[in-house]
Amino acid sequence: MGGRQGGGAAGQPAGEPRQEGGGFDARELTDGQVDELTHRLIGPLTRLLRTELRMDRERIGRLRDPRR
Repeated sequence: MGGRQGGGAAGQPAGEPRQEGGGFDARELTDGQVDELTHRLIGPLTRLLRTELRMDRERIGRLRDPRR
């Protein structure tokens, strides 16, 4: 469940790079893995950024965005 495929050694999902010592090396990611990571992160990052911008507008008293 959760969109993960198969299982690798030590509970690691299949297709993810494994490195001795428990470190992570982004240079070992395939193009497909980079695309998937980007798509999984863009939603939460966008929500955080919008929340920060809204809080800043509330703080300065300009809740409405005049550009819209």
